Amino acid sequence: MSGDELERRAGDLLDRAAQVFRGNGRAETWLRHHRARLGEPLRLAVTGAPGSGKSTLVNALIGEDVAPVRADRELCAEAVWFHDGSQPLARVFPEAAPPFTAPLVRDARRGHRAAAPESGRRVAVPEGGRRVAVPEGGHRAAAPEGGIRSVVVEWPCRALRHTRLLETAEEMPAEADAVLRLVGHLGDDEPVPLLAAGVHPVQVMVVLARADEMAGGKTDALLTAKRIARRRRTDPRLAAGCQDVLAVSGRIAYAGRTLREEEYATVAAIAGLPRPDAERQLLSADRFAGASGPPAVSAGRRAALLDRLGLGGIRLAVTLARTTARSRAQLGEQLVRQSGLTELQASISDLFTARRGVLKAQVALVALEHLLRAEAHPATGHLAAELELLLAGAHELREVRLLAALRTGRVALPGELALEARRLIGGDGGAHCERLGLDPLTPPEKLWPAAESAAARWHEQTTAAATAGGRRAAEVVLRSCTAILDDLG
Repeated sequence: MSGDELERRAGDLLDRAAQVFRGNGRAETWLRHHRARLGEPLRLAVTGAPGSGKSTLVNALIGEDVAPVRADRELCAEAVWFHDGSQPLARVFPEAAPPFTAPLVRDARRGHRAAAPESGRRVAVPEGGRRVAVPEGGHRAAAPEGGIRSVVVEWPCRALRHTRLLETAEEMPAEADAVLRLVGHLGDDEPVPLLAAGVHPVQVMVVLARADEMAGGKTDALLTAKRIARRRRTDPRLAAGCQDVLAVSGRIAYAGRTLREEEYATVAAIAGLPRPDAERQLLSADRFAGASGPPAVSAGRRAALLDRLGLGGIRLAVTLARTTARSRAQLGEQLVRQSGLTELQASISDLFTARRGVLKAQVALVALEHLLRAEAHPATGHLAAELELLLAGAHELREVRLLAALRTGRVALPGELALEARRLIGGDGGAHCERLGLDPLTPPEKLWPAAESAAARWHEQTTAAATAGGRRAAEVVLRSCTAILDDLG
């Protein structure tokens, strides 16, 4: 069963449940909501405690300065969604008033040009700032008293075409299909982040999101954070609750994606100083930005660069400019790569975006399971039985878990077998030819012998693998091979 087939069967169960619960307003609303979610882009939540770097990481993923969102007199919305749209605008959903749509303008409070409000309402987005504001408008009295339930920011962005981002402090939001759980520390003695009951591990990725601040912001801070993440991703306590553990600096990633020529010139000027002088100026943020900072660069430019990159990011940028980054484009590209964003994007693509159908179906089936438990009905017995069989037989979920285990090293297979296992469980694409490593135009009659040969190899590995983990992995890969043979047959 492919992810698309699993999604189709989940939708069919929801449709049949809607027939059973016709006339039950609460159940009908629940089912309509989850049926509509199946057809939407993947919903990816970025969660974490205040100050964990959620907004900065959202900006890095989008490549635009659109977060955080403040609604009416600095009041935070409980949830802020970022959708692809034809033009920038915000849809505001107050708790105690009807929703309204507001235009996006620059935030005058950050010293940027402010556009005139329309219909008495305003949403502001800074250019070079860090805030999207939804200030006072037609619901001035209702918003502060009742609060803002959510804001949906529509922003033209290729990264949002297949994935909708949600920024929230809620640990495991029910409205998300997958979660990036941001944490501040991942030392061996740190407690494991709490993962909500009922959330499947395939939906969760743990991110050490302010990696540039490790080890006092030294040049090797990112490397230190990545070593910690690699070590902790094999921890059974974390492995039981998430797909992967990664270290990322959202600030350096965003600065790299949006680096300006004057910023590169500032970095290059510092890199051009004698090394002892430059290192002395980079001992602390106060020394770098103060009157005793590098005279080759104005105090204003130094302060702006410190705001954008942080001291650790400046140290890294100067090192790169001295060695391999000879232009703004090269420095920006290398900052993004060093920040960990490229690895995070690849992990999101492999484990979440490419498995959209599986994750969507997982959420829908769990929602239906909750409904059937909460609403007693004499005609739901057969639905509950089919649901249980579908969840138990959802091999795609085991594929996703094995794919993550292979990526993180939690399951080790010999080199060539590891590559083949990744391919056969859909790591390079879900089509039969992609799983078998064949040309897309390969005729079906040539797919069968390739699948049969792969099945024989992995059947042997179910007993020959050196470890119990390797044998369990071989069983999953063998099931993927036999699924191809069943489909071809």
